[in-house]
Amino acid sequence: NVCRWLATKAEALGVEIYPGFAAAGLLYNDAGAVTGVVTGDMGVEKDGTHGPSFAPGMALMGKYVLIGEGARGSLAKQLIAKYKLADGREPAKFGIGLKELWQVKPENHKPGLVQHSFGWPLDMKTGGGSFLYHLEDNQVAVGFVVHLNYKNPYLSPFEEFQRFKTHPAIKGTFEGAKRIGYGARAITEGGWQSVPKLSFPGGVLMGCAAGFVNVPRIKGSHNAVLSGMLAAEHVAQAIAD
Repeated sequence: NVCRWLATKAEALGVEIYPGFAAAGLLYNDAGAVTGVVTGDMGVEKDGTHGPSFAPGMALMGKYVLIGEGARGSLAKQLIAKYKLADGREPAKFGIGLKELWQVKPENHKPGLVQHSFGWPLDMKTGGGSFLYHLEDNQVAVGFVVHLNYKNPYLSPFEEFQRFKTHPAIKGTFEGAKRIGYGARAITEGGWQSVPKLSFPGGVLMGCAAGFVNVPRIKGSHNAVLSGMLAAEHVAQAIAD
């Protein structure tokens, strides 16, 4: 909801947003600086052939290219390797975060309630934790994160997430409730010592693409927003100069 609201504000200022079109590749000039991205081809069949609705990817050019594609994004990986942005930094670390959105009974809804946990049901050698947020309209967002350095090959982050919801502290929240959405994504967990150099010829890394999650404080969104604001301010100044 926040992202959709922010999108309306951006579009009101003249920003063009292309939902559903992922950036598939980077474009460079002769000097080796990034000048844009190309979106993926649409309408490609499973065997790789062009279907009846095929449309080739579009080239989107810009004076600067700001990469904010989240953790372990394909473009950020290329840029970090090409420009050696991670040289001298600690290796990056990651976790897998699973999230569900539930419609709960009104009597089980406590708007504004925030619950965090660490550990259970994971064992003492596996790191991870949870979040549970009571939103508006009798909706609850619940999630579980497992650090991806776990040693047990039989461990299933998804199954641990399901076990977590049986804990007496939160079990009642889901009684008679309906799951209406779910998803999963990688999360950067390396901390400040793993953040690569942020700038490269033609652009910068922002948000989770740069590893701005503060794991001990369970915070990342505000860092992502602030990094985008700072990048925009510097780009505006560079263009003005």
